[in-house]
Amino acid sequence: MVDKIISVTNKIWKIRNAKEESVEVEALVAAIARNRGVKNLEAFLNTSLENAMPDPFVFIDMEKAVSSIAEAIKNGRPIAIFGDYDVDGIASVSIFVNFLKHLGANFSYYIPNRTEDGYGLNIGAMEKYRNCFIIAVDCGSNSLKELLYAKNNGTEVVVIDHHKMSILPDALALVNPHRPDEKDDYKCLCATGLAFICIVGIDRLLRESGFYRGKKEPSLMEYLDLVALATVCDVVDLVGLNRAFVSTGLKIVKGRRNIGVDALVALYKGSEITAETISFFFGPRLNAAGRISSADMSVKLLTTDNPIEAKKIAQDLDNLNRERQIIEQQIMEEAVSSMDENLNFICSYCPNWHVGVIGIVAGRLKEKYNKLSIVISQDINGKGKASCRSVDSIDLSELIRKGIQRGIISSGGGHAMAAGFSIEVDKIGDLVEFLKTEIRDETAAPELQADCFLDLSAVSVDLLQSISVLEPFGMGNKRPRFVIPNVDISFSKVVGESHISVTLQDKKGNSIRAIAFRSLNTELGYALLNEKRPIDVIGTCVITSWGEKKYVNFHLEDLAIAKNN
Repeated sequence: MVDKIISVTNKIWKIRNAKEESVEVEALVAAIARNRGVKNLEAFLNTSLENAMPDPFVFIDMEKAVSSIAEAIKNGRPIAIFGDYDVDGIASVSIFVNFLKHLGANFSYYIPNRTEDGYGLNIGAMEKYRNCFIIAVDCGSNSLKELLYAKNNGTEVVVIDHHKMSILPDALALVNPHRPDEKDDYKCLCATGLAFICIVGIDRLLRESGFYRGKKEPSLMEYLDLVALATVCDVVDLVGLNRAFVSTGLKIVKGRRNIGVDALVALYKGSEITAETISFFFGPRLNAAGRISSADMSVKLLTTDNPIEAKKIAQDLDNLNRERQIIEQQIMEEAVSSMDENLNFICSYCPNWHVGVIGIVAGRLKEKYNKLSIVISQDINGKGKASCRSVDSIDLSELIRKGIQRGIISSGGGHAMAAGFSIEVDKIGDLVEFLKTEIRDETAAPELQADCFLDLSAVSVDLLQSISVLEPFGMGNKRPRFVIPNVDISFSKVVGESHISVTLQDKKGNSIRAIAFRSLNTELGYALLNEKRPIDVIGTCVITSWGEKKYVNFHLEDLAIAKNN
């Protein structure tokens, strides 16, 4: 049974198990798993890397990629690793760097500058590394011109990527679960997951060839912390192999075996390191370098053997992240003030906005207005650079493809929900008109899906620890969301610059601390500071520690006036 509630912010709540206000733990865990499409709970809970890991050679071209890389290593050929400037690209490069460094291979790496070079392979860099054997990770699938240039100049390139594509590029080998001729089994993998599988294959061939005779073999399991970082930060579904990657990788993170990851952990002031910790704490700091400085900083952090250097880089990344937050807030305010509220999409442009931050702003605009959001700035050559975030009903990759076909968008690509493109500034007006014809329907009211009602009296640390068997939580396996009905706001205050903290209390005197992030000066914030009637609230529960004591904190997302009031 599904119940519906309309909130004070005009969101629609859909509660899956509408009558389950207080249930046994086993039944609640089963209901939450069922809501996520889990058919075999026991198999889901017992997912192991050993059982989930495929043979590397199930992927088209993987055997060719692995054998050619192994030969390059054995023959001492110079190898260049090309990556991207986000966490997935950084981690993909870093995992190869750590592996090749252990082997004593002859290698270097290259990550483009977001502002100067843009995304993907570029001919200038390929010319610089023309005498190297190139491994392109998290990029390359759509670099048709650049790969043809490499081939014509005698440069061999292996591509290990996960971006959508339609035409096979002219590479020595292309490993991509989105190849048009590939099976559907592993389309949810990020590039670092694929890179790890590739390294497993290389390691096997090197062992079989006797390469390790008299040498210490690398411990590949220790690379899974980087796989976990990328899998979470690239927002791929945490199911199947990805679930196993993150579950195992979190153990490596907590073991603090990578000196750079250890330096990030040392900065973290929270208690428990989870997939969500990676998402909201580690990810922004690793990304900050590529956004407003050089992603090379993050690669150095994840590959250094020097604890002192790691500590300094981690602190520098933390400082860059603070700088990024200030820039982001400025752009957000300007984008909101310039947007046309009558359109059912957002397309904001300013030539001076920082190219590295507009993607985050696009995401915040989408969350705030529930509209496809495009934020455009200019690169150093005067060309428009756009970052986009979409709603469920609009496939960005398809929209960009149409824009390129019609000559409006110069180039671009990405995923259904997040993408980017280049555009001549004088065609931004044409882009808006194009979007008006493509996005005709009014955006539907935003929905919040909840697993069930849960009485405040049932919320406890013990309950949440029982539910934790379903972790790691993230894309494809969201942290359970509950509706707590018929509570009063006994206390409220503004904390930080824009958050509101409240105490919720039921008729029996049970209470819980709650916080609504970034809610000040919003409809939700006004209600939290002023509402005197009983309310229903929706959100997620997390365990917070204060010294030795643990308690439940409710992350409040919305509220509705309780029935019969």
